[in-house]
Amino acid sequence: MHLLLCTDGTSRSNPALSFGCRLAALLEARVTVLGASARPDLASALSRSLSDVCVNLSDAGLRCDSVIRQGLPRRAIVAQVGLGHYDLVVVGLLERSRIRRLLRGPSTRRILRDVTAPVLIVPADRPRLHHILLCSGDLWYPAETILLVGQIAQAARAAVTLLYVIPQPLLRYPLLREIEDAWGALLQTDTPQGRNLKAGRDALRGLGIETGIRLRHGPVVEQIMSEIREGEYDLVALGSTYAAQGLRPYFVSSITDLVVEHAGRPVLVVRHREGTKL
Repeated sequence: MHLLLCTDGTSRSNPALSFGCRLAALLEARVTVLGASARPDLASALSRSLSDVCVNLSDAGLRCDSVIRQGLPRRAIVAQVGLGHYDLVVVGLLERSRIRRLLRGPSTRRILRDVTAPVLIVPADRPRLHHILLCSGDLWYPAETILLVGQIAQAARAAVTLLYVIPQPLLRYPLLREIEDAWGALLQTDTPQGRNLKAGRDALRGLGIETGIRLRHGPVVEQIMSEIREGEYDLVALGSTYAAQGLRPYFVSSITDLVVEHAGRPVLVVRHREGTKL
């Protein structure tokens, strides 16, 4: 596995560097550390930070390369990903001016839109990785998401909880009103929800991962955030389709964007194309 670990030289990147280094050690991954900043005054700090990270990774027996790019971190990350194959991009909350943030949103939104590789956003460090929440606001869990979450969970010996949020319109169906939190009953039904929850659970259990299921109903973002707060998860994972073209992504916050920005813990976003089911 090849990780791209990103920093802009500010303290906002520190959680991503810490969490990313521990994850790389668990996965025994090769790491490329990318330092990028448009601020000349950060050049020395950026260089020292990259050197320190590579020394730590090398001491852990991992192969580490470093790259420094001038310019906006978001653009540097997109450019670097375009030069090679990375299995995972790890990035923190990049520094951005207030005006640019108000006009165009956090840099993470544009990274998620422009980078096709899986992206792990780390707004705050988690010293452990014991419990992963895998969310689906759709009817199925993409194969890419299951495979990567399974690989991380195996390496960390973490448990995984599958969360399916039943949107409000579907509650009109009597069956869904009856089952609500009774996921065991749902797995026995011949419905898309039941079949796909069972497929996701069985795929993870087949890897030897302790896997549970949670059902919630209501507004998707609200229910995901409630589950995150109540469950004390160390990592949240979501599948996300490739962004639509046009202007809509610039003005409308997606479910993925809102979870990334408000979860307060690492969020893994795995892009997928339609038809990549288990």
